[in-house]
Amino acid sequence: MSMILNYTLRDAEEWAAFSGDYNPIHFDLQHVRKMGGDQLSVHGMRAMLDMKHHLSTVLLATPLEHSFYVFSTRMRRPVLCQTPYHLQMMINGKQIIGELRDCATQESCFNSKLAPARSLEMMACDHEDVLTVNEVMALCQAFPGQASDATQAWSFFDALLFQLLVKSPETLAALTTALPELQAATLIEVFAQIPVVQTHHETHFSARLLNPATLFAPEDRLYYRIQPMLIIGNKSSGFVLRMVIEARTQWHPLLVTSVTLKTWPMADR
Repeated sequence: MSMILNYTLRDAEEWAAFSGDYNPIHFDLQHVRKMGGDQLSVHGMRAMLDMKHHLSTVLLATPLEHSFYVFSTRMRRPVLCQTPYHLQMMINGKQIIGELRDCATQESCFNSKLAPARSLEMMACDHEDVLTVNEVMALCQAFPGQASDATQAWSFFDALLFQLLVKSPETLAALTTALPELQAATLIEVFAQIPVVQTHHETHFSARLLNPATLFAPEDRLYYRIQPMLIIGNKSSGFVLRMVIEARTQWHPLLVTSVTLKTWPMADR
Protein backbone atom coordinates (compact mmCIF):
# COMPACT_ATOMS: atom_id res chain seq x y z
CA MET A 1 0.00 0.00 0.00
CA SER A 2 1.31 3.46 -0.85
CA MET A 3 0.11 7.04 -1.37
CA ILE A 4 1.33 10.60 -1.93
CA LEU A 5 1.01 13.18 0.87
CA ASN A 6 1.63 16.92 0.69
CA TYR A 7 1.46 19.13 3.80
CA THR A 8 0.64 22.83 3.97
CA LEU A 9 0.86 25.65 6.48
CA ARG A 10 -2.78 24.97 7.31
CA ASP A 11 -1.84 21.49 8.56
CA ALA A 12 0.72 23.08 10.89
CA GLU A 13 -1.78 25.67 12.08
CA GLU A 14 -4.44 23.05 12.84
CA TRP A 15 -1.98 20.89 14.78
CA ALA A 16 -0.68 23.88 16.74
CA ALA A 17 -4.23 24.97 17.60
CA PHE A 18 -4.84 21.52 19.10
CA SER A 19 -1.48 20.82 20.72
CA GLY A 20 -0.24 24.26 21.72
CA ASP A 21 3.03 23.56 19.87
CA TYR A 22 3.82 26.88 18.16
CA ASN A 23 7.49 26.10 17.59
CA PRO A 24 8.67 28.86 15.19
CA ILE A 25 10.33 26.33 12.85
CA HIS A 26 6.80 25.65 11.59
CA PHE A 27 5.65 29.26 11.15
CA ASP A 28 8.55 31.74 10.95
CA LEU A 29 10.54 31.48 7.72
CA GLN A 30 13.09 34.02 8.92
CA HIS A 31 13.71 31.86 11.99
CA VAL A 32 14.10 28.79 9.74
CA ARG A 33 16.63 30.61 7.56
CA LYS A 34 18.69 31.52 10.62
CA MET A 35 18.85 27.78 11.31
CA GLY A 36 20.11 27.08 7.79
CA GLY A 37 16.83 25.97 6.20
CA ASP A 38 14.74 27.54 3.45
CA GLN A 39 11.26 26.01 3.94
CA LEU A 40 8.71 25.74 6.69
CA SER A 41 8.02 22.24 7.99
CA VAL A 42 4.91 20.60 9.37
CA HIS A 43 5.04 19.17 12.89
CA GLY A 44 6.36 15.64 13.03
CA MET A 45 3.39 14.75 15.24
CA ARG A 46 0.99 16.00 12.54
CA ALA A 47 2.70 13.93 9.85
CA MET A 48 2.58 10.94 12.18
CA LEU A 49 -1.22 11.20 12.35
CA ASP A 50 -1.43 9.99 8.76
CA MET A 51 1.07 7.22 9.39
CA LYS A 52 -0.85 6.05 12.47
CA HIS A 53 -4.16 6.16 10.61
CA HIS A 54 -2.96 4.08 7.68
CA LEU A 55 -1.06 1.56 9.81
CA SER A 56 -4.19 1.15 11.96
CA THR A 57 -6.33 0.67 8.85
CA VAL A 58 -4.12 -2.26 7.86
CA LEU A 59 -4.24 -3.64 11.40
CA LEU A 60 -8.05 -3.51 11.57
CA ALA A 61 -8.51 -5.15 8.18
CA THR A 62 -8.40 -8.48 10.04
CA PRO A 63 -9.68 -9.43 13.53
CA LEU A 64 -7.44 -8.27 16.36
CA GLU A 65 -5.33 -11.01 17.92
CA HIS A 66 -3.68 -9.07 20.75
CA SER A 67 -4.69 -6.92 23.71
CA PHE A 68 -1.86 -4.38 23.48
CA TYR A 69 0.14 -2.77 20.69
CA VAL A 70 3.13 -0.48 20.39
CA PHE A 71 3.69 2.23 17.77
CA SER A 72 7.23 3.54 17.37
CA THR A 73 8.79 6.14 15.09
CA ARG A 74 12.32 7.27 14.34
CA MET A 75 12.35 10.79 12.86
CA ARG A 76 15.27 11.56 10.57
CA ARG A 77 14.46 14.71 8.60
CA PRO A 78 11.89 17.52 8.76
CA VAL A 79 8.68 17.03 6.77
CA LEU A 80 8.61 20.17 4.63
CA CYS A 81 5.48 22.04 3.60
CA GLN A 82 4.51 22.15 -0.08
CA THR A 83 6.62 19.06 -0.79
CA PRO A 84 5.24 15.73 -2.05
CA TYR A 85 6.03 12.67 0.06
CA HIS A 86 5.54 8.99 -0.63
CA LEU A 87 4.05 6.97 2.23
CA GLN A 88 4.78 3.25 1.84
CA MET A 89 3.55 0.41 4.05
CA MET A 90 4.22 -3.29 4.24
CA ILE A 91 3.48 -6.23 6.54
CA ASN A 92 6.47 -8.07 7.99
CA GLY A 93 5.26 -10.97 10.11
CA LYS A 94 3.15 -9.46 12.90
CA GLN A 95 4.60 -5.98 12.35
CA ILE A 96 3.11 -3.34 10.05
CA ILE A 97 5.88 -1.05 8.81
CA GLY A 98 5.62 2.39 7.24
CA GLU A 99 8.06 4.90 5.82
CA LEU A 100 7.68 8.48 4.57
CA ARG A 101 10.09 9.45 1.78
CA ASP A 102 10.64 12.66 -0.18
CA CYS A 103 9.34 11.94 -3.68
CA ALA A 104 12.12 13.95 -5.35
CA THR A 105 15.19 12.93 -3.33
CA GLN A 106 13.96 9.57 -1.98
CA GLU A 107 15.37 10.58 1.42
CA SER A 108 13.58 9.02 4.39
CA CYS A 109 11.92 11.51 6.74
CA PHE A 110 10.71 8.96 9.26
CA ASN A 111 9.92 5.30 9.58
CA SER A 112 7.35 3.71 11.87
CA LYS A 113 6.04 0.35 12.92
CA LEU A 114 2.96 -0.97 14.67
CA ALA A 115 3.33 -4.32 16.43
CA PRO A 116 1.83 -6.48 19.20
CA ALA A 117 3.17 -5.67 22.67
CA ARG A 118 3.26 -6.95 26.21
CA SER A 119 0.54 -6.05 28.66
CA LEU A 120 0.58 -2.50 29.96
CA GLU A 121 0.90 -2.05 33.71
CA MET A 122 0.67 1.29 35.43
CA MET A 123 3.12 2.04 38.23
CA ALA A 124 1.68 3.05 41.59
CA CYS A 125 2.02 6.77 42.30
CA ASP A 126 1.01 9.32 44.89
CA HIS A 127 -0.50 11.86 42.50
CA GLU A 128 -2.43 11.77 39.23
CA ASP A 129 -4.21 14.49 37.28
CA VAL A 130 -7.74 13.87 36.08
CA LEU A 131 -9.94 14.79 33.12
CA THR A 132 -13.67 14.07 33.04
CA VAL A 133 -15.21 12.39 30.01
CA ASN A 134 -16.85 15.72 29.08
CA GLU A 135 -13.45 17.47 29.22
CA VAL A 136 -11.93 14.80 26.98
CA MET A 137 -14.80 15.14 24.50
CA ALA A 138 -14.38 18.92 24.45
CA LEU A 139 -10.66 18.58 23.72
CA CYS A 140 -11.29 16.21 20.83
CA GLN A 141 -13.26 18.91 19.00
CA ALA A 142 -10.01 20.60 17.94
CA PHE A 143 -8.27 17.35 17.01
CA PRO A 144 -7.23 17.42 13.31
CA GLY A 145 -8.79 14.04 12.63
CA GLN A 146 -11.79 11.89 13.54
CA ALA A 147 -11.34 10.87 17.17
CA SER A 148 -14.41 8.61 17.06
CA ASP A 149 -13.01 6.58 14.16
CA ALA A 150 -11.59 3.21 15.21
CA THR A 151 -8.40 3.84 13.19
CA GLN A 152 -7.81 7.24 14.82
CA ALA A 153 -9.05 7.03 18.42
CA TRP A 154 -5.72 5.89 19.87
CA SER A 155 -4.00 8.61 17.83
CA PHE A 156 -6.24 11.19 19.47
CA PHE A 157 -5.32 10.00 22.97
CA ASP A 158 -1.65 9.91 21.98
CA ALA A 159 -1.96 13.47 20.67
CA LEU A 160 -3.84 14.52 23.82
CA LEU A 161 -1.03 13.22 26.03
CA PHE A 162 1.49 15.09 23.84
CA GLN A 163 -0.58 18.27 24.35
CA LEU A 164 -0.56 17.73 28.10
CA LEU A 165 3.23 17.32 28.00
CA VAL A 166 3.76 20.52 26.00
CA LYS A 167 1.53 22.55 28.32
CA SER A 168 2.70 20.98 31.57
CA PRO A 169 4.36 23.27 34.14
CA GLU A 170 6.53 20.29 35.13
CA THR A 171 7.96 20.07 31.60
CA LEU A 172 8.89 23.75 31.58
CA ALA A 173 10.30 23.58 35.12
CA ALA A 174 12.60 20.68 34.22
CA LEU A 175 13.95 22.54 31.18
CA THR A 176 14.50 25.85 32.93
CA THR A 177 16.26 24.05 35.79
CA ALA A 178 18.75 22.61 33.29
CA LEU A 179 18.95 25.89 31.34
CA PRO A 180 18.19 28.73 33.79
CA GLU A 181 19.51 31.41 31.45
CA LEU A 182 16.56 30.89 29.10
CA GLN A 183 14.17 32.83 31.36
CA ALA A 184 11.23 31.25 29.54
CA ALA A 185 7.65 31.50 30.77
CA THR A 186 6.33 28.86 28.35
CA LEU A 187 7.72 25.90 26.44
CA ILE A 188 7.12 27.79 23.20
CA GLU A 189 9.47 30.54 24.43
CA VAL A 190 12.08 27.79 24.92
CA PHE A 191 11.56 26.70 21.30
CA ALA A 192 12.07 30.29 20.15
CA GLN A 193 15.44 30.53 21.94
CA ILE A 194 16.88 27.10 21.20
CA PRO A 195 15.96 24.96 18.16
CA VAL A 196 14.30 21.77 19.40
CA VAL A 197 13.37 18.80 17.20
CA GLN A 198 11.61 15.54 17.95
CA THR A 199 13.68 12.44 17.18
CA HIS A 200 11.68 9.50 18.59
CA HIS A 201 8.10 8.74 19.52
CA GLU A 202 6.65 5.60 21.09
CA THR A 203 3.10 4.77 22.14
CA HIS A 204 2.26 1.59 24.03
CA PHE A 205 -1.52 1.28 24.03
CA SER A 206 -4.44 -0.96 24.85
CA ALA A 207 -6.50 -2.49 22.05
CA ARG A 208 -9.50 -1.00 23.89
CA LEU A 209 -8.57 2.23 22.11
CA LEU A 210 -9.37 0.53 18.80
CA ASN A 211 -13.02 0.28 19.92
CA PRO A 212 -13.74 3.85 21.09
CA ALA A 213 -17.51 3.39 21.37
CA THR A 214 -17.08 1.24 24.50
CA LEU A 215 -14.06 3.01 25.96
CA PHE A 216 -15.66 5.10 28.73
CA ALA A 217 -18.63 4.77 31.01
CA PRO A 218 -20.39 8.15 31.50
CA GLU A 219 -19.11 8.48 35.08
CA ASP A 220 -15.54 7.46 34.20
CA ARG A 221 -12.43 9.65 34.23
CA LEU A 222 -9.12 9.83 32.37
CA TYR A 223 -6.30 9.67 34.90
CA TYR A 224 -2.81 10.68 33.79
CA ARG A 225 0.61 11.39 35.21
CA ILE A 226 3.87 12.73 33.82
CA GLN A 227 7.05 10.96 34.83
CA PRO A 228 10.14 13.04 35.73
CA MET A 229 11.91 14.24 32.60
CA LEU A 230 15.22 12.61 31.71
CA ILE A 231 17.79 15.17 30.52
CA ILE A 232 21.22 14.12 29.25
CA GLY A 233 23.91 16.05 27.40
CA ASN A 234 25.39 19.50 27.81
CA LYS A 235 25.23 23.00 26.36
CA SER A 236 28.11 22.50 23.92
CA SER A 237 26.74 19.34 22.28
CA GLY A 238 23.03 19.81 22.95
CA PHE A 239 20.59 18.09 25.26
CA VAL A 240 18.46 15.00 24.74
CA LEU A 241 15.13 15.24 26.57
CA ARG A 242 12.94 12.19 27.18
CA MET A 243 9.41 12.70 28.46
CA VAL A 244 6.93 9.99 29.42
CA ILE A 245 3.24 10.36 30.20
CA GLU A 246 0.79 7.56 31.01
CA ALA A 247 -2.99 7.43 31.16
CA ARG A 248 -5.70 5.07 32.38
CA THR A 249 -9.40 4.84 33.08
CA GLN A 250 -10.66 3.91 36.52
CA TRP A 251 -10.35 0.21 35.72
CA HIS A 252 -7.93 -0.22 32.82
CA PRO A 253 -4.55 1.06 31.60
CA LEU A 254 -4.89 2.90 28.28
CA LEU A 255 -1.54 4.08 26.98
CA VAL A 256 1.96 5.30 27.71
CA THR A 257 3.50 7.88 25.38
CA SER A 258 7.25 8.51 25.27
CA VAL A 259 8.68 11.53 23.43
CA THR A 260 12.36 12.22 22.78
CA LEU A 261 13.51 15.72 21.83
CA LYS A 262 16.95 17.02 20.86
CA THR A 263 18.14 20.59 21.32
CA TRP A 264 20.79 22.26 19.19
CA PRO A 265 24.08 23.16 20.90
CA MET A 266 23.84 26.40 22.84
CA ALA A 267 26.98 27.71 21.13
CA ASP A 268 25.19 27.59 17.76
CA ARG A 269 22.35 29.85 18.70
